[in-house]
Amino acid sequence: MNPECKGTMHIKSPFILTIASLAFALASGLPNEVSADELKEAQVTQVIQDVRVLPSNASARPATVNDNVRQGTAVQTGVQSRSELTFKDQTITRLGEKTIFSVGQGSRTIDLGSGQFLLCVPKKAGGAKVKAGPVTAGITG
Repeated sequence: MNPECKGTMHIKSPFILTIASLAFALASGLPNEVSADELKEAQVTQVIQDVRVLPSNASARPATVNDNVRQGTAVQTGVQSRSELTFKDQTITRLGEKTIFSVGQGSRTIDLGSGQFLLCVPKKAGGAKVKAGPVTAGITG
């Protein structure tokens, strides 16, 4: 478990993340010491209510704990639904209701199609780029 994200493993209430708070969370110490590949694949670590995996080459299906989410695959949450993804470097991403989230095409890139999410990156994990519609935020340290 990521000690910087202590207490974030269990989703208990809805949350909203703005770009400003995202920048603050990412800026809390991200020297680039971990492989840039660390945010190319995540594992579903929690599913609450209606959560679906949307592979680019197959039909949508219900998400289950331990599903892998790679580039080209999205995760979608329904009404009053939430999910949590954990990346190899212990970065934790918590998705709120009505969210579409995918791992971006570039290394350490995350695409937010709609909705809200919380990103908790461990210290020394490297930078990240978050794309949210017409806005892109990048933090490297």
